[in-house]
Amino acid sequence: MDDREKQVLFLKKLRETKAKADENGKFITEAELEKAFADLDLDGAQQKQVKDYLKSSGIGIGEALSFEEVSTQEERDYLAEYETMIGTIELPSDNVLDAVRLSAMAGDAGAQSRLVECSLRKVIDIARLYAGQGVYVEDLIGTGNEALLRAVTQLAPLEKPEEVDGYLGRRIMDAMEDLIAQNLDEKAVEKEVEDKVNLLADRAKELAQMLGRKVSVQELADEYKMDPDEIEEVIKLSGNAIGDIQ
Repeated sequence: MDDREKQVLFLKKLRETKAKADENGKFITEAELEKAFADLDLDGAQQKQVKDYLKSSGIGIGEALSFEEVSTQEERDYLAEYETMIGTIELPSDNVLDAVRLSAMAGDAGAQSRLVECSLRKVIDIARLYAGQGVYVEDLIGTGNEALLRAVTQLAPLEKPEEVDGYLGRRIMDAMEDLIAQNLDEKAVEKEVEDKVNLLADRAKELAQMLGRKVSVQELADEYKMDPDEIEEVIKLSGNAIGDIQ
């Protein structure tokens, strides 16, 4: 196996390991990690690279990373303040809560509102699990709360009150996962735009130095075999900030 093939396999194993860790609840065991990269005989620096990558993705080795390990001080301060506020909500006894669930399943708006109040702590617990993945914990909680508000109005298909908490938890988790995925997609688009702008700026600078003046869109298109319309679009994306283009 040549170096190129090893690098391709390394990246593939890295993606597979992250996916497995996500399925496990944001952690992977040392044994699983060792087995995943057994064919590559990683040196110390490469092993550290793998572990640093996993940690930056919010994944623990042996056990899930704590919220304190993956969050910023600002996020921890926000969560502490929010938990204090939520802590003022008085929770009913188990029997009363079951009655609230049943009434919410039957469509009672007052019970649904009360069920939301009783489930806000669940949103916090789930947000802790998804922290450190590129989305602020405040946004995770906001998205989770919105999902909770919708979910309590959609309990009619459930058969038992015991199913309610699991259903609400899944809906909250799905919403947070969608937010994280959307954030990753947006970052990928931003990176693609940045790459296009940087490439065009480099080519414009190179041609401008050759000609001793600013260059036109058509000159760039002719020199680098590019589509003039695409060049115009990239210029707009840059906010008309490529100085070497007329």
